[in-house]
Amino acid sequence: MLTQAYIPQDTDLRIIAINDTDADHLDDVTASMRTLGAPDILAVDMRDLYGAWVALEGSHRLAAASLLGLRPNIIPVDYSDDTLADAGVVDDSADDFTVAEICDDAYSRAHLEYVFPPVYAD
Repeated sequence: MLTQAYIPQDTDLRIIAINDTDADHLDDVTASMRTLGAPDILAVDMRDLYGAWVALEGSHRLAAASLLGLRPNIIPVDYSDDTLADAGVVDDSADDFTVAEICDDAYSRAHLEYVFPPVYAD
């Protein structure tokens, strides 16, 4: 379920990716993102526990955004026992995992954390 969450733009955005990336696919995603701009990413606010958001999708888009200096747009999702598919993730394995399982295991993916700098108005 999507939620309404305040996501401050004037602080670092810390987000833990769901998977490692493949170099060839990352090159393709980065090339596309140069045209498309910052990606939208479904994520759960786990800042109280991990100090970061936990992405439910988009590992390659997060890596590409980091390489290009783009800050992703977070689409907040509630922590729940819903499957990733029910939460809006479009992926072949989205029915295999729940939102809670991905979030609860995020500590094991701390090496996949990206930090995006604040956005300040002109």
